[in-house]
Amino acid sequence: MDINKNENKPEKTPYEILGVNQGADFETIQKARDEKVKEAGEDLIAKAKIESSYDQLLMGSLRARQSGSISFEAQNASLKEKQNLKTLNSQFSLLSKIKDLGKNSPNKTQSFNLPINNASNSNDGLSIKISLALLFFILLFVSPEPYIRLLLSLSTLILIYIQIKSGKRFLSSLGWSVTFLSIGLIFGGLIETNSLIQEISSDSLSPQKIESLPAMLILWIGVIFL
Repeated sequence: MDINKNENKPEKTPYEILGVNQGADFETIQKARDEKVKEAGEDLIAKAKIESSYDQLLMGSLRARQSGSISFEAQNASLKEKQNLKTLNSQFSLLSKIKDLGKNSPNKTQSFNLPINNASNSNDGLSIKISLALLFFILLFVSPEPYIRLLLSLSTLILIYIQIKSGKRFLSSLGWSVTFLSIGLIFGGLIETNSLIQEISSDSLSPQKIESLPAMLILWIGVIFL
């Protein structure tokens, strides 16, 4: 009777032998196989059934992967792996771009060259202003008296232009230029009334040129230093 009962009793499936559910992942199957082997002890037949069930489930998992029928957990794991790869690639691409910008940035040399260029431009502008000032003083000494007012007017206009170019407003530039001209003419009138200056001017310079000399000097000091 016992023999018939054993014959009629259905054999256990590999899932039942290992004690795992269908669709279990590889780690769960492997962990169950190790536990069942320990429980079997010295029973060689039980161990053989456990190893056979493990091999069958392992082969079934491989076939499912090859055919495309992967479990939901495996799909989630693959999706997570792809997302991690994307984030790593984006981080490495950003780092590579930053390194490329650091290597290939041409603005480094330009940033060091800009102060030198500005210094050379300012020196050139200063030399031009000084040259013009010397030219106007020479013209003041050699020109006839009717042209002295013209020279003072041109010097005043140049001072207005220089201030506007430096960023000042027109009215303030005009006010400062007229102020410089007035102060120079006042000093020139005081100098022209001096008896010693009158004796010198009678020999070489006219009183109008002596009176205009301080105004010309103050105007061109403003042109050079403003």
